[in-house]
Amino acid sequence: MPNLRVYLVDDHPLMRMALRRILESGQRFVVVGASDTAEDCLTAVAALGTDMVVMDIQLPGIDGVEATRRLKSQDAKLKVVIVSPYGEAYLISSIDARAEGYMMKGPEPKAMIEGFFQAAEGTPPIDSNLTRLLMDRAAAGPREHSGPSLSDRQHEVLRHVSDGLSSKEIASLLSISNTTLKRDFRNIFEVLGVNDRAHAIAEAYRRELI
Repeated sequence: MPNLRVYLVDDHPLMRMALRRILESGQRFVVVGASDTAEDCLTAVAALGTDMVVMDIQLPGIDGVEATRRLKSQDAKLKVVIVSPYGEAYLISSIDARAEGYMMKGPEPKAMIEGFFQAAEGTPPIDSNLTRLLMDRAAAGPREHSGPSLSDRQHEVLRHVSDGLSSKEIASLLSISNTTLKRDFRNIFEVLGVNDRAHAIAEAYRRELI
């Protein structure tokens, strides 16, 4: 598989250095650039042919959430993973900005590498301790929905995604091919009226489907 070109944004030099070392230990990741502001990132990623941006939250000038929104507007295929020290405070706004994942600073490097791989696959890495917030958000939403419903397997797929499993792990657990799993995801998105896995999880919690 081709290498993934990653750009780092963090206003702490030591954190940028640590993230670079973690990513480069993952073999498939190549760090093509780094900056301490979102503004520099916005102008650099297109020129550098970036596949993924690892984004801090609080930055001088534009914050990580707004930067994510602008990056996704520029290139919908670009993967953006928020790496935050602030727990659930920015989780929902990051998902709404279309980030591919929301990870806490501080876990073991192996866990962070796995999270970045999940984001590259399109499976949102969200700290399992934070999924309760999505459930609380769900409690505030309406419960009545008409139209198509999810199959038992599609419910199971969503549960596995909310637990942080990768596509490969889900397909293996359900004894289905990757092609079948991709078709399941397309059908899930259509039923829930969403375009990606992070919003599928949030909407599934809102409807009390998982």
